[in-house]
Amino acid sequence: NEYKSYLRLQTMVKRNKSGKLAKKSKDESFLDLDADGFMNTFTDDPPDKDNLPTVKLQKIKNKTKDENPRKKKRKIKEAGPDETDGHTTGSDVKKGLSHLAETDSEFFKFLQENDPELLNFSGDDSDDVEGGSDSSDDEHVSTGEHVEEEEEEGGVLDDIASEMEEALSSSIPVTTALIRKWERGLAKNSLVQWKQLVKAFQSAVATARGSGDDEVELKYAIIDPDLINKVIMMCLYNTCDVLKHNLGEDDPTKSSKWNKVKVSLKTYLTCLTDLLGLLTSNDLLCAVMRHCKAMLPYFAVFSRHVKRYMKAHIAIWGSKAELSKVVAFTGLQALVRRLPSFLEEVLKKVYVEYGKCSKVMNVRTRDSIILMRNCLVELFKINPALTYNTGFIYIRQLAITLRSAVTNKKKKEADSVYNWQYVNSLHLWVGVLSDCDSCLQPLIYPLVQIMLGVVKLHSSPCHLPLHLHVIRLLLHLGEQTNKHIPLVHPLIGVLDFCAVQSRAPSTKPIDLSCVLRVTKGYKKTKAYQDGIFDMTYELLLNYCAQLSRSISFPEVSFPVVLWLKKWLKKCDSGKYKSLIKQLLEKIDQVSKTITSARSSVSFSPKDFKEVDKWEEEQPVTVLTTYFNTWLKLHRAVKEKEQNAAREADGKNEDNNENGDDAENEDDAESDLEEVEREVDGEENESRATVAEGSDDEGAEDSGEDADDIVEDIVFSD
Repeated sequence: NEYKSYLRLQTMVKRNKSGKLAKKSKDESFLDLDADGFMNTFTDDPPDKDNLPTVKLQKIKNKTKDENPRKKKRKIKEAGPDETDGHTTGSDVKKGLSHLAETDSEFFKFLQENDPELLNFSGDDSDDVEGGSDSSDDEHVSTGEHVEEEEEEGGVLDDIASEMEEALSSSIPVTTALIRKWERGLAKNSLVQWKQLVKAFQSAVATARGSGDDEVELKYAIIDPDLINKVIMMCLYNTCDVLKHNLGEDDPTKSSKWNKVKVSLKTYLTCLTDLLGLLTSNDLLCAVMRHCKAMLPYFAVFSRHVKRYMKAHIAIWGSKAELSKVVAFTGLQALVRRLPSFLEEVLKKVYVEYGKCSKVMNVRTRDSIILMRNCLVELFKINPALTYNTGFIYIRQLAITLRSAVTNKKKKEADSVYNWQYVNSLHLWVGVLSDCDSCLQPLIYPLVQIMLGVVKLHSSPCHLPLHLHVIRLLLHLGEQTNKHIPLVHPLIGVLDFCAVQSRAPSTKPIDLSCVLRVTKGYKKTKAYQDGIFDMTYELLLNYCAQLSRSISFPEVSFPVVLWLKKWLKKCDSGKYKSLIKQLLEKIDQVSKTITSARSSVSFSPKDFKEVDKWEEEQPVTVLTTYFNTWLKLHRAVKEKEQNAAREADGKNEDNNENGDDAENEDDAESDLEEVEREVDGEENESRATVAEGSDDEGAEDSGEDADDIVEDIVFSD
């Protein structure tokens, strides 16, 4: 055991930092000896080297993830036939150690400092050594327990060796004085100081990661968080200036100093992209991303690092806060503008990330999804030709998914269409094609057909919120592209659901802007019916307001008037009937105005340029003004209702009570009255005008409760 410890310690001293054995000199021939030969070297008359047995020791390999040093068995191949016949006593070992100070003073000093017990060898274990030498090779191989003990002993020695290696090859600690030295060098744009700072930055990133890389040698050791922060900030503030001063601002690869900087620059860029995935502070994360954007000329030299840059920014764009999303988007935008060849890859990866993040739509995630959609629309506008190819592929996938749902008639296939991921994809392409180049116009028709197919897929009242979301997209697309999309029939179909007033018990209303479907029980409630009517009436007003700017409005609005009059005969709600009658009055007024104005024109309907010029010269119609006023008041009331509901929920949670529904309704009514007092004079006048019609209808239907009376006042505009 003493011999093994001695030999192991001597091997560790000669090992270099990478874990490999150092080259053996001529005076170190005892490393090739077995136990007997090793002891003979310490006698007064050293034996002749030619007569010594030669023993080859297997090289100690570096530890890897796939190797377990405890399970390794060191193999010793002996060349001589009679080397194991000799015996070594404890006195020989003690005598050899006494000569060690003369033969190897450096190692003797090392043992005094680290293991003085080994030098105080007493020779009491000589019997064990002799007994061990008498055992034959056959017995050693055949005894399994003896082999396991030897393997465990070797594993312990390997652990000791690794600890000693770390102690002997410890990294240079980063101190405040060293940082000041780097600062002075960076002020002079010194490349030498910058390279040292890069190595410290590498150590800082490894420390932040929590586990170092076994294959990378870290020159500096940095543990203090304050020093880590100083090193990172020094890199962010000085790297660009140093590189520009030494490499120039054009093409860095043409500089004479490029080969001196190349390796350190690659290390720095790698650590920089790794750091983006480790930071949790939004401020520091944005600062690092801005620095990466400034380092784009150097990222562009290495295609592998460009992909790392792209991957890190896309991950931040899809998961972090809004400010981080914006900064990551600007970094991606700068990347594709500098390297247009990466635009297609960026578009595909960003589109996939958008699809992953848009699966859940609620009040908390809505703003984030809208921001991501706007960013993606801006990226698609960079290259319309490439956008057409990419858009054709993804719109075709949407069409294939819809066709599968229509043909199979299974719930699973329908769910692949009736989800927020599918709807948000449609919303994205509506945004791309709303303000598009002429080369993207052919994609409008298939997208419109897909959305109409989604509306017709299921006519159940539970899916009416989804239908209205898609109709809203169609209205927006038609308005932005100046295309007429017939939507009267889908809107009237939704109004039919509201014709017969629900008599189910009143329940708390929900925000349908973040809902695609409701349960069968909730669809029978009055709150759901009121919410559906509000959304449908808003879209119907928007549709008629868009048509009112056309010279053909009297003819186009005729089917709308016809169907609405039929619907009035079926409706039994005074509130709904009063609002529809107001819409019919506005439509009739605009029709008369346009008919009178176009009676004096001299051009024919086929003169499109003259028609467009005439439509642009027309003033804002009464229907458009009515729609804007109603929409403004309606949104103000809805916002007030949501605030009142949140306050009521907070009070209930604080008091640990469920609350009474009647009291909540009274609070909502009082809040609505406050909103009515706060609206401006124009809205008050419009509300008063409509309230007269509401009172007349209210006389016909005396069964309305207090909630209906309040709603008549709220939606009068």
